[in-house]
Amino acid sequence: MIIQFVEHSVLLLALCWLITLNIRCWERNNSAAKLIAGVLFGLACVVGMVIAIKFGSGWVFDARSVVLSVAAFVSGPLVAVVAGLIAASYRIWIGGAGMVGGLFVIIISILFGLLYRYLYQKGKVGNGLISLFCFGLLVHLSLLGHFVLLSQASEVALRAGVAMLLVMPLTTVCLGWILEDIKRRNHNERELQIAATAFEVRQVMMVADKRHRILRVNQTFTDIAGYQAKEVVGKNTSIFHSGRNGAAFYKQMQQQLATDGRWQGEIWSRRKNGDVYPAWLSTSAVRDAQGKITHYVSSMEDMSERKAAEARIHHLASFDALTGLPNRSLLLDRIQQAIDLTENDPRYACLLFIDLDGFKSINDLYGHETGDQVLLEAAKRLNNILYSNDTLARLGADEFVIMTENISVAHQSALVWAEQYAVRVNQLLSKPYQIAANKLYSSASIGIILFKDASSSSNELIQHAEIAMHQAKASGKQSIRFFDPTMQEEVNARLLLEDDIRRGLQAQEFIPYFQPQLNTAGQVTGAEVLARWQHAEHGVLAPSYFIEVAEQAELIEQIDLQMLRQACFQLALWQQSPAMCTLRLAVNVSARLLYRSDFVTVILQFLAESGANPHQLKLELTETILLDDMTTAIARMQVLKERGIRFSIDDFGTGYSSLAYLQKLPLNQLKIDQSFVRGLLEGESSVAIIKAICALADNLDLEVIAEGVETEAQYQKLLSLNCYHFQGYLFGRPMALAEFEDWLSQR
Repeated sequence: MIIQFVEHSVLLLALCWLITLNIRCWERNNSAAKLIAGVLFGLACVVGMVIAIKFGSGWVFDARSVVLSVAAFVSGPLVAVVAGLIAASYRIWIGGAGMVGGLFVIIISILFGLLYRYLYQKGKVGNGLISLFCFGLLVHLSLLGHFVLLSQASEVALRAGVAMLLVMPLTTVCLGWILEDIKRRNHNERELQIAATAFEVRQVMMVADKRHRILRVNQTFTDIAGYQAKEVVGKNTSIFHSGRNGAAFYKQMQQQLATDGRWQGEIWSRRKNGDVYPAWLSTSAVRDAQGKITHYVSSMEDMSERKAAEARIHHLASFDALTGLPNRSLLLDRIQQAIDLTENDPRYACLLFIDLDGFKSINDLYGHETGDQVLLEAAKRLNNILYSNDTLARLGADEFVIMTENISVAHQSALVWAEQYAVRVNQLLSKPYQIAANKLYSSASIGIILFKDASSSSNELIQHAEIAMHQAKASGKQSIRFFDPTMQEEVNARLLLEDDIRRGLQAQEFIPYFQPQLNTAGQVTGAEVLARWQHAEHGVLAPSYFIEVAEQAELIEQIDLQMLRQACFQLALWQQSPAMCTLRLAVNVSARLLYRSDFVTVILQFLAESGANPHQLKLELTETILLDDMTTAIARMQVLKERGIRFSIDDFGTGYSSLAYLQKLPLNQLKIDQSFVRGLLEGESSVAIIKAICALADNLDLEVIAEGVETEAQYQKLLSLNCYHFQGYLFGRPMALAEFEDWLSQR
């Protein structure tokens, strides 16, 4: 009898195993899979009854109790009910004296299975081998007890009972283990599918063992590095080393992985064709249960395009697009380097500030294209006359500066040499310019400043040379002038102005003027707050009269604070007006104010005192002041941005313009410097810069506003370059409060 039960159970287990393998094919549709599983388990019960151990009078013993109880536990009520209905239907069709008992077996097996499933889901029981054995034993003890109590089945139950209790619980364990194992293999396959899908991302993904031998790479790796997976699997990751990162670099990386379990940073990697490219690498160490490193998982992003874009923007910000010469920003750096070198070299250096005479007339008579050709020819001639250590820069439309170093220790000798150099420059630039069919003539006015120490800053040296140039131009074309130290009178005048500014600050004479900012629909979105000095004697004075002196005298932060306070109170008043409550005010913040220890506290205090909505306040910062202390700037900006205050980079494109710092700063807007707007119609350099800025802002989800828009042609050109916010005299000049509000009401 036992052998018959075993043979029957083994056959049924094999059938169920085949069924579960087929069920895996339909798992994408969960409901359909369960219905099919129920049908197949029901058919398995039918097969079991066909080959069952038969006793007289219609009594049959088979493993349907195992199939139905385990199916209910593993697969749930839908599968159990469908299987039970099929099994019950066939048992009724067989009929006989044991039909009622057979139906009882079907019902009890399903109910026990569902109860066991419920307890398992609640965490009351487990699904291990012992638990499954106890479950099978309980089911079949219950069934056997039922048969013993039935007078017509007691004899049959006693004959089959021992064999049933010995075989059926073990069969339950086997079937339960088979079904659970297959389910487990399926959650694993899904996880592997998810992992494989996640592995194929747009970044390079790589898995290596603890000895850095490559185990797997994704398709992006092939696209970027040029290797097929089979070419690198099994090889050490060192095959990608470019040679630019030394042994110390990789040693430090390995140490950090060992201690922190993670390393990320910029590296130089090598493609299959030998090209070296910049990349951002993130590597994590995978550890086993004992904490030992077993694998490394790395992701890498090719930074070539980002670096190229950053280099383009940096080049556009540091070099003149027309002539390719250094611009003012780069010249200032070079002058500073020369100043630093004077500490160890007593020889003089000098600046020659060159302005082309009559260039405006050439532009007016022959057009900007001809003017550009003259500038290119002038730049070419100047390049040809330079000494090896000279720097030639273009500052403006027709302004060039030559810096030359290591002239002479003696002042008089340096003066003579610089003058002779200037004469040669003048002679060269005075030769006719053959542009197409036109022979054009120009000359140059040249201002010279000598220096051999750090007594003057780079800016001051350029200013002194420019002053001397203007003196030369005032004395007639093709003239040369040295900066005269007697111009100290101007310095004295500045000192008097400093005292007057201090008095004006105490008297609250600095007031805000408002220049409107608009969008493409012509709607006024806000205004920039511009300081004006309502002087007690001289009336309203423009910033050009006092800003430079205020900055040098370290008084600019006091002016900024007065503008900020008045702006906050004005915003609070406008909040009460439906027509003005949406207006934003942009206020300039100087470096001295930004890096004041109480900067954040003061801003929040102004907002609290006035009751202004912080979302309507925008602070404008220049690029250069942010670079003084980036960490502090970001921290303070972040605190204020969390309160709703917006931030804009003023004069963008004239400074460092790095993608690296733009990604770190909590910005809302980039403001295109008006010098680029003015140059929009003069050549392609400004167009290229503005186009690059707009594209960069779009990628970083930043707003762009152009300042200094004065003509309809400039406006239309900016629109074509995807700039949609504007400020300038084309729309409205800076106005006093009453005039600005009246201007708004008339719109």
